[in-house]
Amino acid sequence: MAIVHARSSWRAWGLVATVSTAIPLCLAGCAPAVDVDAHAAELRAAPDSNLLSVPVDRTYDVSEIHLIAPLGSDALSKALGDRISSTGTMVVRDGMITSAELQVSIADFPNASYVQTKPTMLVRDDVAATVTSVGTLSVGGVAQPNTSVELKPTELGEDQAQFDVTFTIPDNLMVSTAGLPFDEVSAHLVLTAQ
Repeated sequence: MAIVHARSSWRAWGLVATVSTAIPLCLAGCAPAVDVDAHAAELRAAPDSNLLSVPVDRTYDVSEIHLIAPLGSDALSKALGDRISSTGTMVVRDGMITSAELQVSIADFPNASYVQTKPTMLVRDDVAATVTSVGTLSVGGVAQPNTSVELKPTELGEDQAQFDVTFTIPDNLMVSTAGLPFDEVSAHLVLTAQ
């Protein structure tokens, strides 16, 4: 056991006082040594994993849209033919939709657009899982922020992506777009890689 001597002096009214103290240092010096090897962990990755690869942005352009709902939309899509048009892009990075924009025009109905405002994680193990994207939906120029859109990936590859998209038109947009005969829309989107 080691002992440290501390000495302190002070002066008052011409007198000098000295105090000595002995402090044992066995608190740290007598502690057992820690075995560092026992706490190490070994990390391994599967040979086919992309753990160390740099994530790449994949940008897709909307190339086709097919209405699924409201009821009878398949017949409606065929009847409207080229009077349904869509444009937009989607950027996917490492299993996450980082940005998405979609504009749709259907015959004489007001134009609609959707801009994603929060990244959306796609489920990797189950390609058929439905995920929710949050963004701003605009119909006829009236915007509704924080609108949820359900996305169900049906294909997600390097060359092409396909999604079933479903959203409910919010009430305040229904009032401003009273000409719409439905309040929910479902469509199948086909996107082609740039």
